[in-house]
Amino acid sequence: MNRMPRGLMVIFFLVVLVPLIFGLLFERIHPMEIGVRQIRWGSGGIEQGDFPAGFHLGVGGYHKWYRLPKQTHFLHYSTSSREHRDSGVTVWQPALELRTRDNNTTTLDVTVPYRIKEGEGWKIVARGLRQSYRSRVESTVVSVLREELSQLSSEDLQLTSVRLERIELVLPLLNAKLADFFVEAETILIRRVAFLPEYEEKLQEKQYFTQKAELDAALATQANEEQRTNTIEKEIEAAEKKLTADWDKKLQEETSKYEVLVAEIDAGARVYEATVKADAEAEAVALEAQGQLDVDKARALRDVLRNDILNSRGGDIYLALIAAQNMKISSITLNSNDPRVPIILDLDAMAELLVGSPSDANE
Repeated sequence: MNRMPRGLMVIFFLVVLVPLIFGLLFERIHPMEIGVRQIRWGSGGIEQGDFPAGFHLGVGGYHKWYRLPKQTHFLHYSTSSREHRDSGVTVWQPALELRTRDNNTTTLDVTVPYRIKEGEGWKIVARGLRQSYRSRVESTVVSVLREELSQLSSEDLQLTSVRLERIELVLPLLNAKLADFFVEAETILIRRVAFLPEYEEKLQEKQYFTQKAELDAALATQANEEQRTNTIEKEIEAAEKKLTADWDKKLQEETSKYEVLVAEIDAGARVYEATVKADAEAEAVALEAQGQLDVDKARALRDVLRNDILNSRGGDIYLALIAAQNMKISSITLNSNDPRVPIILDLDAMAELLVGSPSDANE
């Protein structure tokens, strides 16, 4: 007889036996579930404590598991849904009808979200409420809301602030009673308030007159504010004109002051200019006269020195040379028999002829 190959045995063990053994020894709790474990044998009973999501030891035949919803439950009481509908953790019921403190019938659309308390799911199973806790919660919610909200008047129900204050008072009372079923309401949301058609018509008329009165009051307030605003605008305009006039006056005074100062400075500048100019002109005339005097003295000295030079022997020679240079002879008659006749082209001889020889000067 052929044996199964070792590789196939390993695959068979991993694929078939391991999941089978794992399924017999462990139980999986999903993320949106609360696990409750019961020990069937002996006096174990329901174990205290909830089991969170994950795998937990659960031996088939020895342990029994219960699952409760972990997510938030919703109770909806709505006018648009008159028939009872139950979809898991969400329940739809007809709107709540109650009689107000002033003996008026009203219809409320209400939503109450609640959830199982943390760590108390096992108590629901231990008390045998796993199938009935939701219906008991529903009847408790209806009873508490009808009892507590009926203490409000019709006008109170129309005011959001009053409804919210009342809900803050009712919520702890409701949770105190829901604690018997190990659940807790998160809030109470009143989504709609409706009255009988006759009352609705009267209510609309009342609201109309109320709104009209508020509108008239607002218009009166607006008129008063407009009048006040106009008065303030006129006061501001008058103050602005006064400030403008004051500033114009100050500006004119300062302008006049500076114009006088500028005129004084200008006059002083002109006086200074005239004075400096007159002094400069006088000094210029004096310097010009002194310069002319110096020039005349220089010319006189030049003439004196020139005359002294010309009166000397050198001056005579100089004058003779000039005379010789400037002499114009149109014709010359030469006496060849007289050798004493000088040659006119010899300037030195001509100068000697005109001024004499040095020996003559010594005599």
